[in-house]
Formats: sequence, structure tokens, C-alpha cells
Amino acid sequence: MPFGRQKRKRRQSGADLLETSLIIVPLFGLIFLMLDLSMALFLRSTLQNAVRDGVRYGITGNNSPGPCQDDSIKAVVKTNAVGFLNSTSAAADIHVHFMSPVDGSHSSNAPGNIIEVSVEGYTFHLLAPYHHTGNPVLWARAYDVVEPYTGSPPCLTVSE
Repeated sequence: MPFGRQKRKRRQSGADLLETSLIIVPLFGLIFLMLDLSMALFLRSTLQNAVRDGVRYGITGNNSPGPCQDDSIKAVVKTNAVGFLNSTSAAADIHVHFMSPVDGSHSSNAPGNIIEVSVEGYTFHLLAPYHHTGNPVLWARAYDVVEPYTGSPPCLTVSE
């Protein structure tokens, strides 16, 4: 093999390494961006489904797992959140409000009032260390009217 060809081949291998590194860094950035975006969308839809199920449970006046109705609703939301709300800090983001349909003021869980179940301020931690100011915060909220039920309204632990 002539000397010039060997030298050119050696230079070519250095260029290949440089080209590969210039392609891999943005490629991995895009891959992690797609993973983060898809995970955020999945998490948002999961939280929305969980609060929707909590509202469906709350309008019936049931009170099976917890000492009071709002505890039961929060337990249903945690169950339907596929483990995302199992930590104590995440569970503190679940809120249950009862409102008057007339003026929107806070009210009791009597039939005819509006129930709002929400997950507020859930922090989503990104996979990749992008240059950003903080992690995204997600919200999910659902409303419905409490149905008529027999007997008196179940107790409430916290009147938010």
C-alpha cells in the first residue's frame, strides 16, 4: 500500500469520529425530548382520568375506604393515578372542593352542589438535563353535580 493512501485513511478515520460525535449529540437530545414529551402527555392524561374517576365516585355519595367522603375520593384518585400520586408530597396535591351552583362559594357535599376534584401543582421530573429554569408542573381538574342519594351527606375531613 502506498504511503499516501495510509496517511489519507488515518485522517479519514478521525473525520469519521468527528462526524459521528456531531450527529450523536443532537440525535440523543431529540430522542430524550420525544421521551420527555410523550411521558408528560401520558402523565397529564393519566391524572385527568384519575380526577374524572374521583368525581364519578364523589357524585354518588359513597364513602367506602376512608373515614369521610373526601378521603374516599382522594383514595380513588390515588388508585387510578397508576402510582404517580403514591408519595406523600404528591398526595398533598389532590384537592376536593364542594361548591354552590348558585354563586360558586364553598359549600357542603349535599346533593345538587358541584364537586371539583383536582390535582394541582404536580411536578414532572425530566429525564434529560436540558438547560431550563425548572421542571414542568401539571394540573388536572374535573367537575360534576352531586346526585341525590338517600340519607344524610357523608362527613368531610377537610373543608377546602
